[in-house]
This record gives sequence, C-alpha cells and structure tokens, in this order.
Amino acid sequence: MKKLMTALALTLFMTGSAFANSCPTHVKKIDAALATTTVSAEVKAQAQALRDEGEKLHSEGAHAESLAKLAEAEKLLGIAQ
Repeated sequence: MKKLMTALALTLFMTGSAFANSCPTHVKKIDAALATTTVSAEVKAQAQALRDEGEKLHSEGAHAESLAKLAEAEKLLGIAQ
C-alpha cells in the first residue's frame, strides 16, 4: 500500500510539472491570436480577461485551472487545441 501511495504521489507531482510547462505556450498562442483576430471587441475583451486570469493562476501554481481558463480563451478566438 505504501508503494502504491508513493507512486500515486509521484505521478501527480510529475503531471503538475507537465501542466506548468504548457501554460506559457498557450498564453503565447493567445497573444498572437489577439494581435490578429477579427472577432468583436467584446469577444476580444472576454478572451483577454480569460488569458489574464489563466496567467495569474499559472503564477499561483494552479496549473490545471490555468489551462482551463486558457482553453476557454482559445475557444473564443478559434484557436485549434
């Protein structure tokens, strides 16, 4: 049982690290899309707010939540995931 718990803890730790590395990549994609998008100003503002919230969550270490917000922004901007 102890080995199983250790393996599970290590898996979760390593998964968190993988999420942490992908957040900045998504932020860059969103920034590029925001610079060239033809969506309405309202949609652009919503995407910018989601992007900012995602970046904040990333800096706080909440990577899964960060990716969720960034995915919402990407969806608004029509970025393929």
